[in-house]
Amino acid sequence: MKTTTAIVALTVTLGFGAAAITHAADGKKPAAKLDTKPGPAYQMVQGKLSKIDGDFYVVEDYEGKEVRIYVSKDTKKMNGPKKPGDSIRAEITMGGHANSIQ
Repeated sequence: MKTTTAIVALTVTLGFGAAAITHAADGKKPAAKLDTKPGPAYQMVQGKLSKIDGDFYVVEDYEGKEVRIYVSKDTKKMNGPKKPGDSIRAEITMGGHANSIQ
């Protein structure tokens, strides 16, 4: 009985390890933990607002890279509401929360 339990435990452990390796090999980065609270500024994102997806703004920066930023009720929205196509500048935290958008 102990041998059977040990074999099952080893099989499950190896299965999870193989899944982790497969996920890492697919070339996708693991999702970063979302920071839903304002905090210290980490970087400034500038570019064109591509789309608004719920509480997330998708910004195409001037290098063509898309950046998703979280916009909450705590985000300071300067110069009125934004819409897709607008040029924006956002101060974001390390977790992707927008402290301010102008």
